[in-house]
Amino acid sequence: MSRDFQFTINSTHTPAEVHEALTSEDQWMARFAKAKKTEGYELIAHEDGAFTVDISEEVGTSELPGFVKKVIKGKLMITRTDHWGPLNGDTADGTLTGGASAVSAKVVGTMALRPDGDGAVLTVAGQSTVKIPLIGGKIESLINDMIRDMVDQETRETVEWAEEQEQS
Repeated sequence: MSRDFQFTINSTHTPAEVHEALTSEDQWMARFAKAKKTEGYELIAHEDGAFTVDISEEVGTSELPGFVKKVIKGKLMITRTDHWGPLNGDTADGTLTGGASAVSAKVVGTMALRPDGDGAVLTVAGQSTVKIPLIGGKIESLINDMIRDMVDQETRETVEWAEEQEQS
């Protein structure tokens, strides 16, 4: 069983400005520094303007609901890959994938950056799949909520970074 998700985030910045921030090593390094993350990531800037971020990290289970803790076997390692294609005119497309150890979870999705009036709109859509009988659907809903929160937080951080760049 899988659960679909879709989130849309609007920005007052142009697609080119948003894409520049999303594909900036400086922006990602600032984000990692803010999170005090010193390892578990790789940034790859491609010659065509595309950009890939691979992230893996151990996640503590203390804040997870009890029904999730019961099915976790060993360390919970979360992996994620965001890939943004180059800016093509005023649009860009990307993909996201993710998974977890200790529980059979998988996330796949697409990202689309498009113009919206004077700004831009970012749409993230995909599916989460957890192959655990009886509670897989509950975990999928939890994952979708976590993805929405992550996208919202990271978008705010990206916008803040872009605004700081404009001021300097």
